[in-house]
Amino acid sequence: MSKVLIFSVIFLSITILGCLYRGVKGPTSADRLIAINVISTKTIIIIASISFILKETYFIDVALVYALISFIASIIISRYIESLGGDNDD
Repeated sequence: MSKVLIFSVIFLSITILGCLYRGVKGPTSADRLIAINVISTKTIIIIASISFILKETYFIDVALVYALISFIASIIISRYIESLGGDNDD
């Protein structure tokens, strides 16, 4: 079971690079925001998987706090994009 989780952590880490490219290169601010949200979600899953691999439960608390911070940051950034007039092309 832990080999599957280790493989999934490695695979998610590799796919984060693709999301990072979209976050930097994205044509609009909304694309960048979505890329950041996807990276945050994958990071939360990686933290939870590492928690199961190491059999340490406090990592789940870290993942929950990270999810809350990511959610609040997404709302703040989306309101900022909306205040600029919606879809902001750079």
